[in-house]
Amino acid sequence: MASAASSDARTKALVIWGLRIIVAALFAAPALLSLGGQASMVRQFDAFGYGVWFRITVSLVQVTAALLVLVPLTSLAAAIVLLLLDAAILVAQIFVVHGGFIHLLLFALPLLALISIQSGRFDRKLAELDKKA
Repeated sequence: MASAASSDARTKALVIWGLRIIVAALFAAPALLSLGGQASMVRQFDAFGYGVWFRITVSLVQVTAALLVLVPLTSLAAAIVLLLLDAAILVAQIFVVHGGFIHLLLFALPLLALISIQSGRFDRKLAELDKKA
């Protein structure tokens, strides 16, 4: 029985670390492109009319949160920040930039999974299912 619990804990840890790495990569890559001045990213931020400072600030917040997702102590809070940022970018893509937004919804999937598992909601749901079975 202890072996099964140990195996479950190890599997959960591997899933969490896998999700952390995926989330960090998904959010850091476009932010680094934006900081690097990629033309398409610059055009999207120019649509807001706030200037270069806005692009740099949003990108730095995104990179910082993506890195903090990899730190176990700050991972949940950073994931929530990234979720809020992703939601704001989604709204901006739909109403301001009028560009594609499906990729933002896809970015949210591993992020929501990570938040759910790290917050303990996933464990509570599994416990409820075990009780019913």
